Formats: sequence, C-alpha cells, structure tokens
Amino acid sequence: MSTEARFSPLSYPALPDSRQERVEEQARARGHAAGYAAGLRAAAVAVKEQQARLQAEHEAAVRNGQARVEQTVQALNMAVRALQQRTVPVLADAQDTLAAAALELAEAVLGCELADGGRGARAAVARVLQQVDAASVQKVRMHPADLTVLDPDVRGRAGVEFVPDSSLARGDAVAEFADGYLDAKIGTALARAKAALLGEGP
Repeated sequence: MSTEARFSPLSYPALPDSRQERVEEQARARGHAAGYAAGLRAAAVAVKEQQARLQAEHEAAVRNGQARVEQTVQALNMAVRALQQRTVPVLADAQDTLAAAALELAEAVLGCELADGGRGARAAVARVLQQVDAASVQKVRMHPADLTVLDPDVRGRAGVEFVPDSSLARGDAVAEFADGYLDAKIGTALARAKAALLGEGP
C-alpha cells in the first residue's frame, strides 16, 4: 500500500439559481433588442441611401431626357427653317409664274375680244362711264377706229363728247373732267393687276 495521497477532482452538481437565470435571460433579451434596433437603424440608412441613389438616377434620367427632347426640337426647328428657305422662294417663283401666265392669258383673251371692233369700243365706253357721273365728264378720248365702229345709239345714250386720240390703243378710253381724268386703258388695268398679283409697287 502506497503512502502517497492521491486526489481526484470532485464535481458538485450545479444547483439551479433562478435569479441568475433571470439575469442571463434579461441580458440575452437586451442583446437581442439592441441587435434588432441596430439592424433596423442600418436598414433605414441603407434604404435612405438607396432612395437618394434612385432619386439622383431619376433626376439624371429626366435631365438627359429633357436634353434629348430639346436637341430633337432644335433639330426639327432647323429642319423646318431649312425647308422653308428652300420652298418659300420656289413657291414665290411659282406664284409669280402663275400670275404672269394668268395675265398673259387675260391679255390674249382681251386681244380676241378687242378684235371685234364694235364690241371692244362698247366695252371701252362702258368701262370709262360706269364708275363716274356722265354729267361731270367733259369728253371721252378713244382710238379713231373704235369711234368709227361705235354705234350712234351708244354715243347718244352716253351723253358725252367723244374725241379721237390715235395715241390710245384699240379698246382704250380716257374720260376727262374739269379737274383730272379717268384712265380706263386696258394696259393700265393689266399693269395694276400685275402689280397687285406680283406684289410690285404702284
């Protein structure tokens, strides 16, 4: 038998301490609550950052969209101006050409009408006297050939003095008054029509 003493660990069973358990449970609950609150705060920060990022991206997209729209509008305006610069002169030339052609046609028609001397002479008398009071007319000047084919009845009903004037063309007439005259020449009427149609000065 050995004289050396041997020791062995002795373990005592832990007795449940309800107070200690409550403290630990409270500590766990506080830790859980603190962690949950920290998580909520971190999530709120992340959400705010995400919202700010999305807002910035949205504003940038809107600015880019507006810039593209403005560029497109400017390009369209430039295209419209370029088109107008090309088409307006062409349209103006076309209008002038049509007006000139219409006047040439009118002159040709008038020429045909005036070829019938009697009809042209009667038209000249009607044109010169329809706008005025015949009593105020001192005399009416006409081409001599028109006066020779003018019916005596027409001259009599007109009630004015007719004077031959070889400086006038066939179908022309000029009424003279005490203080002026009325030009009823066809060439003058055509010149007025041409000036009005082509936008020329008086």
